[in-house]
Amino acid sequence: MPKDPSWNIDVKSLSDRRLIEIALELDGSEHKELVESLRRELVERLEAKGVTKQEMVKRIAFGVPWGRRFNEIAKAWAEILELSLEEFKRIADAR
Repeated sequence: MPKDPSWNIDVKSLSDRRLIEIALELDGSEHKELVESLRRELVERLEAKGVTKQEMVKRIAFGVPWGRRFNEIAKAWAEILELSLEEFKRIADAR
């Protein structure tokens, strides 16, 4: 039985913009590991630039209405940011 085609992307070589573009294009696809890898690389780059986790949460959650979609985003990003789901939501909700 032939093996399904797989993606092999060197995330370290991508520009910040391209990381975001590919992650958005693949969001919700069967390429969950690749999307997580892209997100982790983006977080590492932002941290290296001095962006705090709180700032990242605010940027990620900006404009996303509370509800099912927000919960999906919170679950996906909380782990990558090494935050609990509750902590992610608390930061996103802080004014």
